[in-house]
Amino acid sequence: MASSTLHNGTHTPPTTSRSLESLFDSLINELTFDSEASFYDSQPNGHYSNGVNAPHQESPLRIQRTYEKEDSDDTLSPPASPSLFPRVPDTLVSRQSPTPQIGALPPSPPSPDDDDDTDDDDNDDDDEIVQPTVAQRVTQVAVDNAVIFTTRTTSLDRSNSRIQFADVNRSTGSYKKSTIKRYNARLVTPQQPVTSTAIMSELAESFVNRVVQLNSTRRIFSTEEYPLSFTGEEAVRIVRDLSLPDLPPVLYRKVARALMHSAPPLISPIQYSEKSLRKNRLYDSPREIYTVVEATLDEGFAVSVYTPASLCYSPFCEPGQGGCYSPCCPNRVASKPTSPSSKSSNVHRNISLASSSIASSHDTTLSRAWQATVPREIIKNTPEREIKRQEAIHELIYTEEDYLRDLNLLDDLFAKSLRTAQCIDEERREYFCDSVFNNYLELVSIHRDLCRDLRDYQSACQIRSTGGFVDQVGNIFLRHLHRFHGAYTVYGPHVPLAEYLIKKEAASNILLQNFLREKEKQAECRKLAFRHFLTAPVTRLQRYNLLLDAVYKKTEDDHPDRDDLARCMEELSAIGRRMDELTAGKRNTVRLYQINDALKFKPGEPVVDLRLGEKGRQLLFEGPLTRRPYMGVETIEHQIFLFDHVLLITKPKGNNYYVWRRPIPLELLHVRDGTEGFALRPGNNGTTYTNTFNSTQQSMSPGDPPRLNNTPPPSSSPTVIIQHLGRLGGEFLFHAQNVQQRMEWKQKIIEAKTSLEEAHPERKVFEIRSLSDTTFALTSGPANHGKITCSTAFVGARGIQMVAIGTEMGVWMGIEGDTNNLSKVLSIDDVTQIGILEQYHIFLVLADKTLTAYPLDALDPTAPSKPKVRATYKIASNISYFNTGVINNRTLVIAMKKKSMDSVFHAYEPVCGDLRDPQNAKFLVVKTGLFSKAPSWFKRYKQFYIGADSSSILFLKARLAVVCVRGFEILDLERLNMNHNLPELQDPEFAFVAQRPDVVPLGMFRCRDNYLLCYNHFAFMVNIRGRLIRGAYARIDWEGTPQAVAFSYPYVVAFDSQFIEVRHVETGELVQILAGENMQCLQYKQNTITPPIIHGSMTHPFKPGFQYVFHLAGVFEPPMIWQ
Repeated sequence: MASSTLHNGTHTPPTTSRSLESLFDSLINELTFDSEASFYDSQPNGHYSNGVNAPHQESPLRIQRTYEKEDSDDTLSPPASPSLFPRVPDTLVSRQSPTPQIGALPPSPPSPDDDDDTDDDDNDDDDEIVQPTVAQRVTQVAVDNAVIFTTRTTSLDRSNSRIQFADVNRSTGSYKKSTIKRYNARLVTPQQPVTSTAIMSELAESFVNRVVQLNSTRRIFSTEEYPLSFTGEEAVRIVRDLSLPDLPPVLYRKVARALMHSAPPLISPIQYSEKSLRKNRLYDSPREIYTVVEATLDEGFAVSVYTPASLCYSPFCEPGQGGCYSPCCPNRVASKPTSPSSKSSNVHRNISLASSSIASSHDTTLSRAWQATVPREIIKNTPEREIKRQEAIHELIYTEEDYLRDLNLLDDLFAKSLRTAQCIDEERREYFCDSVFNNYLELVSIHRDLCRDLRDYQSACQIRSTGGFVDQVGNIFLRHLHRFHGAYTVYGPHVPLAEYLIKKEAASNILLQNFLREKEKQAECRKLAFRHFLTAPVTRLQRYNLLLDAVYKKTEDDHPDRDDLARCMEELSAIGRRMDELTAGKRNTVRLYQINDALKFKPGEPVVDLRLGEKGRQLLFEGPLTRRPYMGVETIEHQIFLFDHVLLITKPKGNNYYVWRRPIPLELLHVRDGTEGFALRPGNNGTTYTNTFNSTQQSMSPGDPPRLNNTPPPSSSPTVIIQHLGRLGGEFLFHAQNVQQRMEWKQKIIEAKTSLEEAHPERKVFEIRSLSDTTFALTSGPANHGKITCSTAFVGARGIQMVAIGTEMGVWMGIEGDTNNLSKVLSIDDVTQIGILEQYHIFLVLADKTLTAYPLDALDPTAPSKPKVRATYKIASNISYFNTGVINNRTLVIAMKKKSMDSVFHAYEPVCGDLRDPQNAKFLVVKTGLFSKAPSWFKRYKQFYIGADSSSILFLKARLAVVCVRGFEILDLERLNMNHNLPELQDPEFAFVAQRPDVVPLGMFRCRDNYLLCYNHFAFMVNIRGRLIRGAYARIDWEGTPQAVAFSYPYVVAFDSQFIEVRHVETGELVQILAGENMQCLQYKQNTITPPIIHGSMTHPFKPGFQYVFHLAGVFEPPMIWQ
């Protein structure tokens, strides 16, 4: 910036008042005031102005007069740091002195664009070398004790003036004081102060007061950060209000610029005023923002005089007359150079070497480099490594200021405005703003403090050294880094969610669209979208390491800042990694929201709540798979989503996804040829299996995959078969792009099912324990013993837990857990059911519809001694099924014979006693002759029937429950005529049962004071009076179609051919799914004290050629009451 030269005041020894008066009289005489009348005749508006214009100097004065052009360019330029001001040479800066003195203000440093400005206020007068006049010398002598000052205000008391003039009537020669009321000269002393535009200290004080009043009545976007901020337009207006009213308009701007370039400066542009920072100039513009320098308020204002704002000391010189003989006359009009050559030849600027206008080696207009802020001589004498280090530090500081500017814009332009805008409903406005902007104010506070410390330290370094070398920045960062972790790990991961919320709201809210559009049009945004300011903290944190690393690489090894920089980079890297980890989860959440918004269900199909908005929900994998319809040629593309709880098959159409099939719960998801759907799989925690693979015994420990020597090679086909288990599911054949994609899908599904089980260990209430591994083959060969039909458990002769398994070809027994050492103990065909009377050590076998009893020890392979001839006892024939139990303290064997459409039941009571007792050895006598008769083991207790086909009979505590086509027939053996049926199908509450002809009753179980009735489609609870209970659920709808049910309170277990379904009887919740091929229930036996025994079988999960027999063991804490 070019401006009129201001001259520093110099201090001369004080003089006495008498000498002052004599000097003053000499001055009057020198100025020829002998005839006042003639003076006013020649100068009717003349006045005497003894302003302090040129202090006494022993060397010639270089007078510089420049008129600057107001730059009308309103475009925004790249931001610059306040620290980028060109350094002003000491010879042009007025210094503060302990004793008050009046000096001259230094000229403004030349701006890079000075040579191009052509307005009237930007032209420089020719420099002149003049000798101080007598008046100047006399004035300087008087200035230490008193100042002759002329003002154009009318508020001064004329009686105090040392000199007064009167108006002269030209016709009469008389004059009046009233005609010269605009001009008033007086002696200014410390006891009689006066405020003047030319006295910069007084003007500065008044200016600050006006700024304080201004900010108390209005606010702009920078008021929060800069409480004493104002626009350039406001600055010029304040100066005009404080100045004389008839000065040229351009002079008000010049005075304001003088306040900016005084020493110390009163005005400084804020970091958002990019043009002012770049050109180091104050602009009369409402878009350029400035602030009062707080350090100047503490240090004190510059004590100086701005010569162009003072009045000429010549009494004959007035503004507008072209000036007078005085070489520093403020009324002189500057002459414009006629050509560039004359301008360059006549104008000799006394400028700082720091000005970028002469730095031919770098950018002179847009450069933000450190080298543009220091003299070229210093750069020449500085090592290249240190120059690069200072450049890196400089970039770190000014980019930090840019970042803080963006945070403040996010606060002022968007966050605060949106909280008061009417574009969002008031009841959800605060919540929406909190969700979008999160903890941004914490970031503003952190970086405001950090930026202030960096700027202050940079300024201190510039004062301490000529080149302004910044020696350390790492220690400053370390003081603030402890606040980074908590702030950035909250804000950073939330940014994707904030973007989603804004985008979703704007899609349906035209008012919000207009709000954002109008804010983005503002000049402060620099044509940047709202997203730039929202994501600025994320990108800034990632950039810190690059900036610090650039400083680190240029720092010497023994430099104290090197260790601090290394610590900063290490901590910032840790914060960045943590933020990235949390951001991945938030991005997953956002993707879930996007999918949920885009999901569409076909008209007429039930809408399923996928609960994608639940906390912790995850999208594990997604991608396209193709399907070829039956007899079709073209392929159809599907988009498959694998969540942490379901797999969803959709058809993309535009921006929407149409649900193609019912969502598949992961528990019911099965991939063909995979073993992930079966609970007996690698990684099943807490379970140890003893299996034999390829005739080699090995233990399946948690996390150990089965080691199979005959594992088939992976298929080269890219076909994926996805199976939805259950009655509402199906199989879907898809084609992947290649084998790798097919394997990736299978692996992701396995991992998803594993993660689901690990995430919900409380759902693992049952586990499968092997009873038989490879004993029973399905294919032809020596191990083919027919289909397994039944099993039971008992305690052997040696007190070892044993297992018996019945097949179509006989009965096998062995030690439970020794899965491959079962031995055949009975060669009998068509075994359908086996049972144990442990109190009597009797083994019951139903084979070919004949119920036969055997001594248990005679069949036990672990018994110490066995009779050579095995005794048997035939109980009954034509038996369809039987069951054993205790009722009214009586052990009974109840067998059912079907007669026409009726079910006839025969109850047998054992009378043989314990066959292991030697006293009952007579019952073990084998019939020797044709007419010999062995003693009876059982007697018939009772016989009863029901008029319906039945499938099983259950023992309750005091009654029997017959499962028949009508439901459940409740019988009392003591009062057979008082039986009743559950449920009462005539009751409207049970219409859902009566109206379905395909329902089949499976089982009935006591649940505390109620009963659970299980059918092949559903289950429901009734009370002891048979009324439907609508508690936590009305009924349980099975996922599959079970053929058998078992019960272990508080869980009911349903056996489907493809999986076992476990549900909680109190809540109806699906707890666990255990999948397998050809599932069937072999044994369910209720016990009074110990948990019930549940056996099952299925196709071997790893060896499809064998039947796998297992014990479904509960791993939950058993309640005290089983049922």
